[in-house]
Amino acid sequence: MIGALLGLVLGLSLPPSVKPWPIGAEPGYRLPTAPAAVLAGRRAGRFRCGSGARRFGVHVELFARRRVVIVPAGIGVARPWRTSFSRVRPEWCTYPLRTLDPTGVIEVRAGVRATLGDFFAIWGQPLGPRRLAGFRAPVVAFVGGRLWPGDPRRIPLTPHAQIVLAAGGYVPPHPRYLFPPGL
Repeated sequence: MIGALLGLVLGLSLPPSVKPWPIGAEPGYRLPTAPAAVLAGRRAGRFRCGSGARRFGVHVELFARRRVVIVPAGIGVARPWRTSFSRVRPEWCTYPLRTLDPTGVIEVRAGVRATLGDFFAIWGQPLGPRRLAGFRAPVVAFVGGRLWPGDPRRIPLTPHAQIVLAAGGYVPPHPRYLFPPGL
């Protein structure tokens, strides 16, 4: 019903596989933006907090027990920052991998070779074949709508990649994401 309504309002024809999934409302689904070291701008693994440089976008969708896990704004952003609605505006330094809004778009500094495991490390959340943040279950990964056969930590963050991770239940993956201009 919502898909049909969106199609009517936007003048789009949405495929039947596009349907809204419920957002996890329980505390385990609401994850913090970063560990204290990242918020303070200290080194995070091989990454340092810095400024400038062009960036490209990667979109990540997370599901646990067939519910959406929101990727929060502010991952990879040191304090202080300002917020406008749900968007974070850095006032100091940011890491090569960051989120500025809760859409699942990771902004990757151009020229940086990074993986999804690097992003989760900056975020301070566990990721592995049987773990997605605080959820313990087999993790199924898709890149561009295709099954990723290996460890999800090794998924490369490449320009305009669409990555879907699901733990504890299958959710049909979206193969594409429409990135905002400039990413």
